[in-house]
Amino acid sequence: PIRVRAGIYPEHLDRAKVNGDRTGSILDGTTARVSVGPLKIITDGSLNTRTALCYDPYPDQTGPEAHGITRYSTAELISLLREGQSIGLVPTIHAIGDHANAIALDAFDAVGVRGMIEHAQLVARTDLPRFAALGVTASVQPEHAVDDRDVADRHWPGRTDIAFAFRSLVDAGAHVVLGSDAPVAPLDPWVTMAAAVHRTRGVREPWHPEQRIRLDEAYRASARTSVSVGDVADIVVTDLDPRDCDAEQLRNMPVSGTLIAGEATHWS
Repeated sequence: PIRVRAGIYPEHLDRAKVNGDRTGSILDGTTARVSVGPLKIITDGSLNTRTALCYDPYPDQTGPEAHGITRYSTAELISLLREGQSIGLVPTIHAIGDHANAIALDAFDAVGVRGMIEHAQLVARTDLPRFAALGVTASVQPEHAVDDRDVADRHWPGRTDIAFAFRSLVDAGAHVVLGSDAPVAPLDPWVTMAAAVHRTRGVREPWHPEQRIRLDEAYRASARTSVSVGDVADIVVTDLDPRDCDAEQLRNMPVSGTLIAGEATHWS
């Protein structure tokens, strides 16, 4: 068994209203482990396809989409956030390019609602402190930095010092959470943490090591509960102490047991 938070896309808002779906509520006909997640809004494209919305054009690109694409104007995004807020849906906005992130932050600011930006792969320096100021969580996927480092160097030349800028986000006071974006990257928190802490895989030199975060910061950004009286007993038991592991050991951490709500779901 696992926990599932099911996102709701804008095209399903009317049905969510009829069903009374709110972020955190248990979905009808399911166990308590399946709940309503955020209102998921996708604003721009991706780095690899050169469709992430950026202030600067992509090299050798011309025409109306040389800067990437946007699915919603700022006004439309604000309207969606307000509609979700009215029925109790916390927004999560997919934003990869620096311009897309700025638009998302502007929308959060205009509505006065907290939520999350998913990916935040390229963020202008002036926008880094806005995450903390607006109470917007940065949900990032460190393995993408390892996978896409060469693509980023090619498509975002001269700007990769602020790409996948985990250290800068943490230092700016943002609440940062780590994820995988599976199946794009492995659904494995140890792979994710290793990428965040070491910024490399295998024998390659770390990519922009100044943007690494510490292991304890990666833990906090990966954990959803704590081992304390009264908290939900979602626990992982490992064969090694992660604090004593090198990069490859951390990436390939052997897990001997997992518990969900105190129930053993895996043991070896």
